Amino acid sequence: MKNILMLGAAVVTAVAVLTGCDKLPTPEKMTTISTIIGKTAGYACELSKTKTEVKEAIANVLDIVSKVVPGEGQTFAEAWTPVIAEELQKLVDAGKLDEAGAKVAKLALGVACDGIDYVFVKYPKAKDVKELVSAAVVGFVNGYKSVVKTDLAVGEKPEIDEEAYKYLKSRMAK
Repeated sequence: MKNILMLGAAVVTAVAVLTGCDKLPTPEKMTTISTIIGKTAGYACELSKTKTEVKEAIANVLDIVSKVVPGEGQTFAEAWTPVIAEELQKLVDAGKLDEAGAKVAKLALGVACDGIDYVFVKYPKAKDVKELVSAAVVGFVNGYKSVVKTDLAVGEKPEIDEEAYKYLKSRMAK
């Protein structure tokens, strides 16, 4: 089953890369798009029953890594993952998060990395425009945190991108 999900995610990603949108969105549209994908990533993590301190750690670390801009040719996952590991270790060392909570947070933040990268799979040329990158990061972080920090009722579903959900849900199953 896991292999089928991974294959499906690979197909979705390949199609998105091959059919990436040529027309650049406005900064406002980029914020809207990335907010929905951020909500989608947060929803895919299914953290509603997770301890509050873990969800707070996720939100706080995401705020820190959102200030890190990937270098040329670098994905957000490549730029953010080392910072995520470092920040989570600081929380564990300070006794603010246990190892199990850090593991959940690392997995959820990995999905966040994949989610923000997904925005630029859909709009690959947008990564060359600083204003669009900024709009995407702000929208994504706000969308992700709005879902992660809430306790969704059973069956409750925020506005999401179904294609992104399937892809990001498979990333949470790693």
